[in-house]
Amino acid sequence: MGLTALTQIAKAKISSETKTLVTKNKYSFTRQVRQLGQPQRWRIKLTSTAMPYQEAMAVYAEVASLDGVFEKTKLPNPLPQIGSVLSAKTAESISQGESSVRVAVSAKGEGVAFSAGDFIQFLGHHKVYQVTGFNSDADIIHFYPKLKTNVAGNSAIQCGENVQFLVYSDDDDTEISISAGRPIPVSVELVEVTQ
Repeated sequence: MGLTALTQIAKAKISSETKTLVTKNKYSFTRQVRQLGQPQRWRIKLTSTAMPYQEAMAVYAEVASLDGVFEKTKLPNPLPQIGSVLSAKTAESISQGESSVRVAVSAKGEGVAFSAGDFIQFLGHHKVYQVTGFNSDADIIHFYPKLKTNVAGNSAIQCGENVQFLVYSDDDDTEISISAGRPIPVSVELVEVTQ
């Protein structure tokens, strides 16, 4: 299953959420910052273009079928790719906790293969990462967050529309507002599955 009916996006907001524990001392203006592990997930808010009633109800049905926060689904990357890579693989294995990898680009269009801001995903993994930099001389991608699971060498790297966020609904309630037969936009808020 996937959110296949939600294809015409008018507005997309993607937020990176992390959890940090901060202690502030109001007398000395010092602060202590700690992270427990490397918690990070993507929060995605989407609003479609105004669509006919039948199409809007199809999107609503897909979101409602998630049973609130219970079920998971795949959401195709709603943002366009910035870089020009069409096909790439890891040139070496990478371990959990790393934030860069040497790659072998086998096909690309004009321009830089990977660009800061692009979303990537290693084949067989559900976690999505964002490119923070690309060294084209050394073919090294830098990404965020740090790698959650080991990745074998020669693993395909999904880019652009091939990236699939594994998400669940942010709310137990699913609702839609209909305006007397007029085309309506549909809004959804989804959160990336972290485990």
